[in-house]
Amino acid sequence: MRKCPLFPGGPEVSVIGLSLSAPPTASLPLGQLAILAPQTEDPAANGEDVTAQTIERAVALGVNLIDTDWITANGHAQELLGRALIGLDRDALIITSKAGPRLTFKGDLTLDNSRANLINQCHDSLFRLKTSHIDLYQVHWPDNTPPAQTARGLQDLISGGHARFAGVCNYGLEQLMALTGLIELRSVQAPLNLLNRRALTTLLPWCREHGIAFLAADPLHSGLLAGRYTGSEEFTDEDRDEWFTQPAFSRAAGFAKRLDAWAQSRGMTGPRAAVAWSLAQPGVTSVLCPAHSPAEIAELAQAGDAPLSAPDLAAIEALAESV
Repeated sequence: MRKCPLFPGGPEVSVIGLSLSAPPTASLPLGQLAILAPQTEDPAANGEDVTAQTIERAVALGVNLIDTDWITANGHAQELLGRALIGLDRDALIITSKAGPRLTFKGDLTLDNSRANLINQCHDSLFRLKTSHIDLYQVHWPDNTPPAQTARGLQDLISGGHARFAGVCNYGLEQLMALTGLIELRSVQAPLNLLNRRALTTLLPWCREHGIAFLAADPLHSGLLAGRYTGSEEFTDEDRDEWFTQPAFSRAAGFAKRLDAWAQSRGMTGPRAAVAWSLAQPGVTSVLCPAHSPAEIAELAQAGDAPLSAPDLAAIEALAESV
């Protein structure tokens, strides 16, 4: 697995990361992020065994970047990783977490990037992960908290040794610039895939200019580029973006099928080709891949070892013109 510095002079990270966020920074995920933990403690029945095997397989393949957050599965995802870390070399891994979204006393989901909440959620995550520090601690979503208060929370965690580096997710350029003058940010995480290219003209140029890592999330666009859909499904979930609304959805599903057919002719799969496309974009440090089985992460991880050629990239772009 190829690796590169997270930032100039920073730790080496694999160009393919494993995402344990569900879904990984999709367009409007708040209603989806607060997925409750499994209702059974049987690891074979709740999928924990398979996820643990997926983590172990990813690490064996050279993946050392594992992305988590405070809210997914109501904290169960981080607890699962914490148990898996017992049998792994923690010092060889770069573990991330994201904070901000929390549940109110009424059970509603809200954003809270205050110093107090960032610190509280960091300590929650440290306990769940069974680790002494989080390598990259990220603000999950921007909110109305004064940037100085958010920066103070991040800096206090770094100064206290609870986090090594700070980053943000889903921030716009104005929000980034407001925060960078207050704390040294090391990474920006945002969606980047064949259907969602907004970061190509906004965040990526800024990250390249400032020497900040760009972590590409949601490379399969919530599974749409994984070929899981026929194109006839209907969605009413308000958190879905425009690609999950007809007729764009049927066009995207058709594109995913054509991409997979082309990829198969090249000895790969459509999902792997989609991940490789994201990784090929100038300025991308690592692509954070959701994977639900050892076989799935093994397939996606190959994108980190076999970059797409210029003709391959041109062929994919030609296919994408029809979307």
